[in-house]
Amino acid sequence: MRLDWASLLAVLNSAERVALTSHVRPDCDALGSELGMLGILEAIGKQVRIVNAQATPANLRWIDPGQRIESLGGGVRPADLADRDLLIVLDTSAWAQLGAMGEVLKAHRDRVLVIDHHVSEDDLGDRWFKDTSAEATARIVYEIGLRLKVRLTPEIATPLYAGLSTDTGGFRFPSTSGETFRVAARLVDAGASPPAIYKELFEQDSLARLHLVGRTLAGAVTTRDGAVITSTVRQADIRAVHAQPSDTEDLINLTLAVKGTELAAILIEQPDGRIKVSFRSRGPVDCNALAATFGGGGHKAAAGTIIEGPFDAAQERIAAALDEAWLASQNAA
Repeated sequence: MRLDWASLLAVLNSAERVALTSHVRPDCDALGSELGMLGILEAIGKQVRIVNAQATPANLRWIDPGQRIESLGGGVRPADLADRDLLIVLDTSAWAQLGAMGEVLKAHRDRVLVIDHHVSEDDLGDRWFKDTSAEATARIVYEIGLRLKVRLTPEIATPLYAGLSTDTGGFRFPSTSGETFRVAARLVDAGASPPAIYKELFEQDSLARLHLVGRTLAGAVTTRDGAVITSTVRQADIRAVHAQPSDTEDLINLTLAVKGTELAAILIEQPDGRIKVSFRSRGPVDCNALAATFGGGGHKAAAGTIIEGPFDAAQERIAAALDEAWLASQNAA
């Protein structure tokens, strides 16, 4: 952990023009942390803009009613960020996850600040603020707001609640503590609406998404007497049901509902032929260490990576790694 609050607050107070960014394929913690930080920094008089490499996924656009999140793909040029005296990376510490924004950061590394809760990291810059014990980056942003004495508003509380709730799996992951619920309660008191957020997150599926869920679960296979489960999504599956790329999000968590599952992986074929791999553990296997063997990272209970194809060869590599990791965990028990 790198928790120098005095240095962090000094950096934030000294900056005037700030740009916020996060990882490609942004989730609620990435977007919620950006929007929460935007509100906090604007409350203390900063000029702030959010620029990601990619546009916000259609299913998460509700989180940004003011349409404050911009993207390089949406017309922002790298030169447009040359006037920023601070570039804050939220919810990732990996070059590979930044997409085209990585090149922008490399050109201004002396202005970069990383705020994150993931274990793995690259050399994004010299200024870091990391708390790997935090349930979500949104929790860290919440704590920043407290220390800057910013009053919580619905515009700040709503995205932070969304990030906190999703990164804790609806407050069911082991990272959830009593203080997690106390923070959530304060966000609700400030205007976050759990029913409204839940509806946006979990009651907006298209029929195509449900069909994709069905295909994915139908093809899931287990090994080691059901302790390990693997599923796949090919581009042909997505096309067959007329789904969107964002419809693949969180499919891996559905496989964890199978009784006896301790370790899960999903391989999702990308349009360029690469494969996005996600790992989840409900046992002793360290997903961060597992993902690191393929150049990825994340948390002990959840991590991921991107690997090269062809798909069948990648599937064999992942299957072998899962089996080795599970056996090692059993031998160490």
